Amino acid sequence: MNEALVQWTLLNNLDFLGKSLEFNIASKKGQEITTDFGRIDFVVEDFKENQLIVELETILDSKSKLEYCFNQILNYKNVKFSDKTDYCILYASETKPKNKQKINNFGNKNDIIIRTYSTNKVKILYTETLERLSLSFGLALPKPKTYTICYLRWLNKILKPFLDLKKDTLTSSELAKYFSSYNTTNFKCYMRLALDFEMIEYYGRNFAITRNGKDYISNFNPIIFNSSPRQLPSIDLLNEQKRLLLKILTNGHWTVHKINIYWFLRFIEVTNGEWIPNVKEFEQQKLDLVNGLFGVSYKKRTMYELLNFTCNFCMELGLVDRIKSNGKYDRIFLTPLGIEVNNIFSLDLQAKKSRLNLSFKYLE
Repeated sequence: MNEALVQWTLLNNLDFLGKSLEFNIASKKGQEITTDFGRIDFVVEDFKENQLIVELETILDSKSKLEYCFNQILNYKNVKFSDKTDYCILYASETKPKNKQKINNFGNKNDIIIRTYSTNKVKILYTETLERLSLSFGLALPKPKTYTICYLRWLNKILKPFLDLKKDTLTSSELAKYFSSYNTTNFKCYMRLALDFEMIEYYGRNFAITRNGKDYISNFNPIIFNSSPRQLPSIDLLNEQKRLLLKILTNGHWTVHKINIYWFLRFIEVTNGEWIPNVKEFEQQKLDLVNGLFGVSYKKRTMYELLNFTCNFCMELGLVDRIKSNGKYDRIFLTPLGIEVNNIFSLDLQAKKSRLNLSFKYLE
């Protein structure tokens, strides 16, 4: 079990963490804090405002790991966020006894608190935590899938042919008017987006525009009418289109792109919005964490695209805001509208789960 998953599990179970640290935790003050002396794993505080700066490790089974751990915690002793600060190494109890003795000797010599946790117990706790989060969201949904669609406004390109041709039903070739062919992956991704947001539907071997699609077109940004095909995907949504898409998003009919948004909002809850990669090469530990949450095994580039494209959708609809940084990761947070939509998702899934589990014993 890698360090990122251990840290996520511990910080989502402060009672267990407190017992492991022998520290009465009142709150988490921060995690992955970048300083001039290295990045601190996390800081916790008790009810008397005493703080503990923690260097988290898994099994310390090599000389290089021990040296790295020791150097890190010594560097952290140059940092304090409170006058009442102690420093701690928290590592896996499965470490060999010989190395445990070295760690204890180091702690005694340098006034470092030494604590351990059980990897096996954390593994069980990790599974229980995921189950707990799933229960809070109600019925479990399928895993997210990635498509090369960056923005919801790309619906403009695939829906405009209905307006141009003044028809409610189009063939594949007609629908692909602004694409090189209806056989391309690019066209199929646009088509998936339009199907998932219920703008079009299959009509035999053709495609029919829905009531939603007509409403979307009737609220086209006027700029569209004087734009080239290449410009269509870049034209922003208007408020009426956003309202329509929000209504469709929360109607309880779960499709692939809606499921992606659901999972993205869960990602924000689990990570507290503290990071989203803004580069395709990001830390393996973070990838492992999100793969574990989503139940997938995506590579870095695929996960980068899934998170960032879905973030774009959410920003277009006003569900999240993103704080850019000069590093590899940005921060994200839910807007009041995002919180409301997240609650609607939770209520919908809980209601569906309740219907599935409905007991008829009272009718007997």
